[in-house]
Amino acid sequence: MISTFSLFFLSPLFVILVSSSSHGSTPHNMVQETCKKCAATTPNLSYSFCVSSLESDDRSRSANLHRLGLISMDLLRHNLTSTRREVKKLLRNKTLDGFVKVRLDDCLELYSDAIPTLKECKREYKQKRFSDANVKVSSIMEAPSTCEDGFHEKQGVGSPLTKSNKNVFQLAALTLSIVNMNMHLQ
Repeated sequence: MISTFSLFFLSPLFVILVSSSSHGSTPHNMVQETCKKCAATTPNLSYSFCVSSLESDDRSRSANLHRLGLISMDLLRHNLTSTRREVKKLLRNKTLDGFVKVRLDDCLELYSDAIPTLKECKREYKQKRFSDANVKVSSIMEAPSTCEDGFHEKQGVGSPLTKSNKNVFQLAALTLSIVNMNMHLQ
């Protein structure tokens, strides 16, 4: 027979075990499950990029889907600002070809516009206005694509921003995918 004393001390343990098993996913699995869904529905996003990006932020260890969306936005913001800095640094080169300079100026404008758009997106996302956030992220996705495409208008000219543009594009695709998952949960 179990004493009242034993029940008193075992019941909190039981509650902890039941509540932890009822959530179904460990935090690490949450990132993996989210990335599987994102990669399956987003052709321009690789599973490994998704996992390594989200797991680079310690907050992802205990994040739910909504929180992963905020983390992806923070990662996107970081990459937008670092790419913008990279463009500014390239523009300081006084020996730049005129065509390349004009394209870099275009990229600077695109990235400069994307940063406040992402701030608005994050605010809308926090307010669970997912369709508005979707529109904002979609417009941000155009920045790296348009920037990269500009360099290909002239044969033989390569983009000095290819890697950065690809990373920003994939982070925007990741963010858009998570925003859409949250939208469908409502």
